[in-house]
Amino acid sequence: MNQIVIGTAGHIDHGKTSLVKRLTGTDTDSLIEERDRGMTIDIGFARINNTITLIDVPGHEKFIRNMVAGVANIHFSLIVIAANDGVMPQTREHLSILSLLGIKNGFIALTKIDLVDDEEWVDLVETELKDLLNELFFDKIPIYRVNNLTGKGINKLKDDIIELAENYEASSNSQFFMLNVDRVFSKTGFGTVVTGTVKNGMISSGDEVEIFPNNVITKVRGLHTHGGSTDSVAEGYRAAINLQNIKKTILKRGSVLATPNCLKTTKKIIAKITILKSTNWIMKNKQRMRFHIGTDQLFGRVTLTKKKTYKKGDSFNVIINFENFTAVVLNDRFIVRSYSPMDTIAGGIVLNACPEEIPGNLIENSLNMPLDILLRFKYLVDLFWMFPKIISEWQSLFFKSEKQIIGWINNINLIVSPNDIVYSKINLNKSIDYIVDYFKSSYEQNPFKTNIAKKNILEKVKWSEKWFILVFQIMLEKRIINQSSGGVSLVNFEPSIDKKNLKDLKKFESIFIQSEMEPIKPKAVGIALGMSSKKISDFICFLSDKETILNIGDEFWISRFNFDKIVNKLEKFFKTKKELSIVDFKLLTNLSRKTAIPLLEFLDKKQITIRYKNIRIKGEKF
Repeated sequence: MNQIVIGTAGHIDHGKTSLVKRLTGTDTDSLIEERDRGMTIDIGFARINNTITLIDVPGHEKFIRNMVAGVANIHFSLIVIAANDGVMPQTREHLSILSLLGIKNGFIALTKIDLVDDEEWVDLVETELKDLLNELFFDKIPIYRVNNLTGKGINKLKDDIIELAENYEASSNSQFFMLNVDRVFSKTGFGTVVTGTVKNGMISSGDEVEIFPNNVITKVRGLHTHGGSTDSVAEGYRAAINLQNIKKTILKRGSVLATPNCLKTTKKIIAKITILKSTNWIMKNKQRMRFHIGTDQLFGRVTLTKKKTYKKGDSFNVIINFENFTAVVLNDRFIVRSYSPMDTIAGGIVLNACPEEIPGNLIENSLNMPLDILLRFKYLVDLFWMFPKIISEWQSLFFKSEKQIIGWINNINLIVSPNDIVYSKINLNKSIDYIVDYFKSSYEQNPFKTNIAKKNILEKVKWSEKWFILVFQIMLEKRIINQSSGGVSLVNFEPSIDKKNLKDLKKFESIFIQSEMEPIKPKAVGIALGMSSKKISDFICFLSDKETILNIGDEFWISRFNFDKIVNKLEKFFKTKKELSIVDFKLLTNLSRKTAIPLLEFLDKKQITIRYKNIRIKGEKF
């Protein structure tokens, strides 16, 4: 059976702790100061049974930080209102916090009904409460009239809580473990122990776990849930985790435990903030604020991306710069409180936990980041088109399961490569066009250099190597580019060469054809034609790229046409003879030893002939 966690909420002295004691038999005011002052200061914990935990939170405005930490990872709320007082300031603030954190279902207990003789007054309190819940978009929540002293109405409330727990099914969208720490203590013989509600995933004794924001990896020495030891805990469980060889001093309320290497610490996030309609606060650019995320409180400043100020009811994207490192997950909800005096003024949701890793303009990206998680996934896939991520990287970024990510991929018709790279058809076409444009630009600058080295293209586009290799292979398969020993060229693309250069090129090429089977040196040809060194180099490059002329070594070149003639002569020769001597080759080609030897070595390299001592035999090409 799944475990659930229910958190109390309500004004000070409205009977939250007394109600929890009635429901569980446990007094959650464990601190001496709490008992002396008769008020809850810190969060307390109690169990209805082995599947239901109640977290009791302080109602006093001075301890809102502890209240937010207490309700950070609850499933349902238990809203407590004294019938004689009705809705009070902390009632409103607590309900606002619950609404901003997305906790909009649970139970309402009207306590101290014994102090109210007028039934109409209680009805009026209920009506006011329902109006407030509607205003804050809560679900329809049942209301129970209870007496903490006599126990009247308690059993019905307890039975309904148990029934809800029995029918509750947790659905973790991530296999990564994560827990926000709400307590840290040392236990003799065990060492450091932390407690919290498992937010995601599952962990077992002996597993490794990473402590954030310290980035320290350790092992789980032991696990407890609901007072008993256990081998593992999963989403929704209240867990006490005994950590191996870890000092208590590196942990605090607000620390995060997670699967190693699945989170990154950050001091900057992109978020969507919604200011409460009930506040008079105006949010200004670079304003210092308090941010309650998980069980932690962080100080930071907001960078407004569109306007200079925002007021009540406004909803907008911001960049938040924290003063300390933290570890958060996309779609984490948080509370925004003013620095001084401390008032709850807004709530937010994390749109991106590591915005500085996103390519492009940070302000523009933060302004355009969608709230809808599927649209945000598509938006980020498009932003990362030069550095596309694989499925496991998207899992880590969104803190979601492989199944969830694949579902999104299918939903918006993305493509997954054999090595798990996620991309869109639009981004593929954009990348292909980018490379084609690079070729055309290069050809404009130097029309004689049609082949470009593969590594030069990668250096120019500045993409991730894995994405470049994928795009490159697709372009080869589509016959957009051609790869040869000389480099890469555009298929069926003829660079524009002016008439003068074209005329000179034809003269240059004709010399190689006229030389018959005699390899020649291009530099000598160019000088004979009165050409500059650059023009000679350009012409060699162009004809070589086209494989019109071949470099056989020792600065000797031969036309492809004449080389093929030599190959044909050799083919006929080997039909009647098995061995070819240097003398045979010289007679066959009318070449001198000076050019015959480098040409024979080139034929060996091309596997047209095979050298054996001082003779050649027929090569594999035949």
